[in-house]
Amino acid sequence: RVATDTAANAPLTPAPLAARLVVDATRVEGEVSPLLYGQFAEFMFEGVKGGLHAELLRDRGFEELPNAIGLPRYWERYPDDRNDDYALAFGWDSATAYPVRADSLTGGGVQHALRVEAGDAVIERHGVYQPRVPVRAGVPYRASLWLRTSDYVGPVLVALEQDASGGRVYAEAAVPRVERGEWRRYEVTLTPAAADPLARFVVLFPGRGRVWVDQTSLMPGDTAPGGVRRDVFERVVALRPAFLRWPGGNVAQDYHWRWGVGPRDGRPTWANLSWKNEPEPGDFGTDEYLALSRALGAEPTLTVNVEGRGATPEDAAAWVEYCNGPATSRYGAMRAANGHPEPYGVRYWEVGNEIWGDWVRGHSDAATYARNLARYAEAMRRVDPSIRVIAVGDNDMDWNRTVLRDAGRHIDFLAVHHYFGFDSAQRAWPTLMARPLHYERFYRGLDSLARELVPGRTIRLAINEYGLAIPESGQHGMTAALYGARLMHAFERSGPVVAMSAVSDLVNGWPGGIIQAGRHGLFVTPLYHVNQMYAARLGRSRLRAEVDGPAPESGVPALDVVASRSADGRLVYVTAVNADSARAMEVQVELRGVPVAPDADWKLLAADAPGAHNSFAAPDSVRPRRVSLRAGPRFGLRLPAQSVSVVTLRVVRD
Repeated sequence: RVATDTAANAPLTPAPLAARLVVDATRVEGEVSPLLYGQFAEFMFEGVKGGLHAELLRDRGFEELPNAIGLPRYWERYPDDRNDDYALAFGWDSATAYPVRADSLTGGGVQHALRVEAGDAVIERHGVYQPRVPVRAGVPYRASLWLRTSDYVGPVLVALEQDASGGRVYAEAAVPRVERGEWRRYEVTLTPAAADPLARFVVLFPGRGRVWVDQTSLMPGDTAPGGVRRDVFERVVALRPAFLRWPGGNVAQDYHWRWGVGPRDGRPTWANLSWKNEPEPGDFGTDEYLALSRALGAEPTLTVNVEGRGATPEDAAAWVEYCNGPATSRYGAMRAANGHPEPYGVRYWEVGNEIWGDWVRGHSDAATYARNLARYAEAMRRVDPSIRVIAVGDNDMDWNRTVLRDAGRHIDFLAVHHYFGFDSAQRAWPTLMARPLHYERFYRGLDSLARELVPGRTIRLAINEYGLAIPESGQHGMTAALYGARLMHAFERSGPVVAMSAVSDLVNGWPGGIIQAGRHGLFVTPLYHVNQMYAARLGRSRLRAEVDGPAPESGVPALDVVASRSADGRLVYVTAVNADSARAMEVQVELRGVPVAPDADWKLLAADAPGAHNSFAAPDSVRPRRVSLRAGPRFGLRLPAQSVSVVTLRVVRD
């Protein structure tokens, strides 16, 4: 019941709840995996293209269907369509295209280029452009394109302009002459004089003759390793991911690794069957992904395609050899030719994704998957016996029982995915907040099953996808953050059984992506902040934490706490979630068996107003803040309603 002020007729803040927490540093209740908090990136809409990767041009190879005048999607006639330009014509040409690799595995199919017929006319500055290209003042942009001609005479101009007829030219450079004969690559640098989130990339043809254009590109000069957007990279670095899983996800059952190796302009565009047949450029492939992983200090975790879209065990083994084989091996030599003579040493390999689901290519029953898992694992380990295999698990124990019984000797980790919140019953507040406790019990049961069916072999769990199917405001507000924090507590309490976890997704893909990266900027969600707070303060030994709290709200304890100690014993971490929908909580904390310094660090995540959520318009509506805290053997915490806290205590040593 909420008290009201009859004079003002306005509701008063409900009285806070009271709770007691005892942390006993002399009692270690479990070990926490150093790999526990990783991240997951997937080819899913703009999860990679436009989100993670820095390439600014869409359909840079002119592969999408053309309009009536011969221009593919995203490309338009310059300066506009107001007037007839009888000296400029376009064609979507499959007979003369820059050659990209295309075979039974790499896909590709028929490739296209843009054919341009240019001549003298009354519109002197004419060509093609792509709108909605964000540029920053003073940043150099590397623009490149492949050109071919037999008779074109004159320069080709490349520019960045305001997206308006007769608009301002921010930067321009010329290719003075197009050499006749075969395809040639030309590169210029454009440094815009002004910032514009919606600029044009322009290619102009002031000369005469026929010229083909293909594989255009515009990359910022400050890209991060792997060709990744600098702003996105900085946000991912702050997460300190222990591992990075890629390329999927469902799309792993569509993907062939050879689509993404070799010179970037020679890679095919492929259809993403998992996500509405979206055309997917091959710009971000194995070497880019591994460069990013190394720059992040994250263990790479690759998901191989099992029986999807023509995949075979031999293809999976070839990928292992490309990553880990010596430069004298067939695919190690391919890697060396691509500029990486030393093996990458990728340890973690996931064999398939959600094979139990009929939405993926290669879908099968559990017994069939177990047989395929054995075939793939054996082929891959013949190349590198040291790899760790992650198998497809499920929330269905019957699936897990069959896979463990039939193929357990091949398994090091079992991957399980959690998605929840699909209807009004699941979205009810007590149900959402209770769900992580259900999973905690599930992990104990799955661990017991693995011990029973595969005795003598240690099999850990990888919860490498989790998320909520709730409206966007909840995804980008405290609802997802509180659910995620309570689930992460379940992971830590289930250590070392739960050894790896990752939210779905890292960048874009769907509203659950914790970094929402538009073409003009980005924002991060409160669940991003929870991931960052927990990963930065992950202990290695879980300490006993006893909570004496108020009666559960609708049967669900509001206060959820985990305490842990750093590997060097110098720090104690206390993470606390108050999931009460309306009431703050006054928590009296008692520390046993460890003296701590009075200057503690308290990071608090809570919304300032009900329903607050982050967006492009309000990127910092919900963000963590530091709260002053004086610690000791006993101290108090006032936890706001619907809040997540991480307290760091510094151990005092004699």
